[in-house]
Amino acid sequence: MPSIKLKFGYPSSIEEQEKLSERAVFYDCSVEESLCLEFKTLVDSLLKRKGKENFFDLVFLIASRRQVKCPKITSSTYLENGKKLPMVILAKEYLVSACDLKLIPLSQEMLNEVGEIFETEFDYEYAGFEKIGC
Repeated sequence: MPSIKLKFGYPSSIEEQEKLSERAVFYDCSVEESLCLEFKTLVDSLLKRKGKENFFDLVFLIASRRQVKCPKITSSTYLENGKKLPMVILAKEYLVSACDLKLIPLSQEMLNEVGEIFETEFDYEYAGFEKIGC
């Protein structure tokens, strides 16, 4: 089944990079492991429902300009130049309209907007997306 990977990198601010290094020392792990653990913890917290919608439903509402339900979302990692980096996986390549249950294909513009919003809100550098299994 086709899915989409939204890829991210390290925090872009020096302050957040320093916090990440401090957490790595605290957890006695590499900065890379700390990055992926912190990212997973963040994504898991964003998936908790506030009312009927989670963070991603709201961000896709902004990107699609419609009330929608996003596909199942999980966090994972990918390798880039030998480094393990965090990503978000969308289980399907479409949204479902909340009004009439029509399928709305995820466009490049929507995916990039979601990645950029995530970067702005949480400081993880957005590194693009990749469709898999298409």
